[in-house]
Amino acid sequence: MRRLLIASLGLIVVLGLAAQAWGLATEDFGNKPLAEANYTLWKGIVPVINHKDRVYTIWVNGNESFYYLGKAKGLNAALVDFAKTDVKHHVVVLRYGPASRETFQKTVIPYNWDLHVVGGIARTKAVDDAEDLDWQQDPVLTIYLGDGLDLKSLEIPAGIRLAVRKEDAQHKGQQELIDFVEKWNSKKDTKE
Repeated sequence: MRRLLIASLGLIVVLGLAAQAWGLATEDFGNKPLAEANYTLWKGIVPVINHKDRVYTIWVNGNESFYYLGKAKGLNAALVDFAKTDVKHHVVVLRYGPASRETFQKTVIPYNWDLHVVGGIARTKAVDDAEDLDWQQDPVLTIYLGDGLDLKSLEIPAGIRLAVRKEDAQHKGQQELIDFVEKWNSKKDTKE
């Protein structure tokens, strides 16, 4: 009985000292092709993921983001592939740049568009809501305008739903984005 009490107290002490739980995270640089088997939830997304302009990838428990730095021509080709993806929502967010991401080693990686997918353990937070730009169960592509990417250079294919982030409302050119998005989405809605 005494051994059981000591073992129980020891277990309580060990569990009490475990103040933090760490998530698993990885990062990768460049555009080394990633396997289609990892992205079966979103059939057809791999051509976008493996786009030649990818510069950085971060994965945290299935919450995965891909970062790209390129010109309008490459982005427009990626938008065509994104529109072909077999998912319910094809949301593209427009924001003003420049954009950058800090790596684990604190290196700053510039980019001008990204793709976010929620899989793995993180998918338990995913929702079927085209308005939720952070935890949508379908991939979300975000474009950062500036540095050679502007509204005039974008060729948005049919099937895309454009969005803007509410937190960007105070940006100097935000009304231009809102007007562009509303015009595009109303045109899209009349075709459906």
